Amino acid sequence: MKTTPVLFNNRDGYKLYGIYEQPEHTSSNTTVLLLSPGVKMRVGPHRLYNKLSKQLVDHGVNVFRFDFFGLGDSEGVIEESVLKDVYNTILDGRFIGDTVDAMNWLENNQGQNQFILGGLCGGALTGLLTACEDERVTGLLALGLINVFEGGEDNFGKFVTEGQLSSLKDGYIKKLTDLNSWKRLLTFKSDFRVIFKILLKPFRKLTSSVKAGKAEESEVTLPKALQGSNVNPKFAPSFFKMLKDSKKMLLIFSGADRLLWEFEEKFENIYKKKLKQYKGSYQVHTIPEANHILASREWEASVYEYVSDWLSKNYPNAQSSN
Repeated sequence: MKTTPVLFNNRDGYKLYGIYEQPEHTSSNTTVLLLSPGVKMRVGPHRLYNKLSKQLVDHGVNVFRFDFFGLGDSEGVIEESVLKDVYNTILDGRFIGDTVDAMNWLENNQGQNQFILGGLCGGALTGLLTACEDERVTGLLALGLINVFEGGEDNFGKFVTEGQLSSLKDGYIKKLTDLNSWKRLLTFKSDFRVIFKILLKPFRKLTSSVKAGKAEESEVTLPKALQGSNVNPKFAPSFFKMLKDSKKMLLIFSGADRLLWEFEEKFENIYKKKLKQYKGSYQVHTIPEANHILASREWEASVYEYVSDWLSKNYPNAQSSN
């Protein structure tokens, strides 16, 4: 594997630092950009991006990992003082410009003209939003794609999903014999909004199918059923634009991650009819019991297997001999 340190300017004149990795004996016109998740730098959590990069290069594609403005070794300062606010600006497209500037550098200096944007969580969403603005992007490799804004602990009970409630219910049942849990309840320190939602879940099941049928509207508008929720209004239009443009998508979710429930309940269930016409245009895989950052070798191996299979089927010509 050939590794090249890279320093390039973004559109605002700040220097961004990256690593360009290429197969040793082959050349390809396709580069995968692994986009930083949240405020993490180019290595990702537990060096996930480094390990994934090696797998991708072994498959025959180039990989570019870089630090966004204000992160890692790149220039710039993150001005927000609350982490939730930083996350939400990322989910609103904060790093689209940096991503396009990275592709421009790769095209001008490495002759690359086809890109697959990938990443975990916020990095995946940055890839989705950028792909809709740049025709050079042909695919999205998303780990834990996020379709909602971060509400913070104060709004947890307000935006909690049905999947999360089912998981929490089991936890509450186990706590029935715990004295400290009863103390929290009796001193009004428990999250009563969540408790009431768990108790009312049977009633919601009776009305959920009716609501889902009424909720679906044009993909460019936010359905009434989701107005006032934490859903990112840019998500559905961007997702459907990728589908309409025939851009390939691989979505890998962790089975124990709330983002799986957010995606299913606040996107797939709402847009069932529209998504049917694109059946086969995107793939969704779930790794059972995996956590958000895929922090085990077994879960990492599942990611490599899904990614390798997806690349072989959708990018058979990405690897070419010198």
